[in-house]
Amino acid sequence: MPDPLNSLFDDLRRDTLPQVRPPGAEAARRTVHRRATVRAAALAAVVIAVGGTWIVSQRNLDGTITPAASASASTYASDMLWRGRADKTEIAAALVPGASHSDVMAEHDQDVGLEADGGNYRLRVGCAGPAPLPVTVMVNETVDQQQTLQCTDDGVARDFEITVPSAGSVRVILSGIGQFDAYALRLEKL
Repeated sequence: MPDPLNSLFDDLRRDTLPQVRPPGAEAARRTVHRRATVRAAALAAVVIAVGGTWIVSQRNLDGTITPAASASASTYASDMLWRGRADKTEIAAALVPGASHSDVMAEHDQDVGLEADGGNYRLRVGCAGPAPLPVTVMVNETVDQQQTLQCTDDGVARDFEITVPSAGSVRVILSGIGQFDAYALRLEKL
């Protein structure tokens, strides 16, 4: 069955189409201009984001800005600045003779568990490297002490006096903020 509206639409098209003007050059110019503006805005947003990321990456942990180095020295300087000395594991080990655990920090926290009987202990922590190393000492799952070691290329060591009330564990949690620091640990009963 034919649709009665079809004939009405055919009449409308026949009467209206001759009166409709195509968009023309002005409409095409506006479309091209709008597309170019959108592309330029997107490019500007990308440039701003990349520039902001680069600026933030140039800041040190203490908020100061690393000065630009010459092209020939930049690779060497950035390696030394970020990763520290190549012999940092030996430096940390020398600060803690007889260390029971040593490693180089990655970007994630390290949790070292040490068994302990009841009594008084000394935990010696040594580190060498380019970044501060936050250390948390836990006795039987309770935070006992927290301190940030200001690691240097020459290394630093810190002794923590600990009382373990009964047989259990001493956990040393080293924060990933100290990425690329080498550390060594020794727990000894007093």
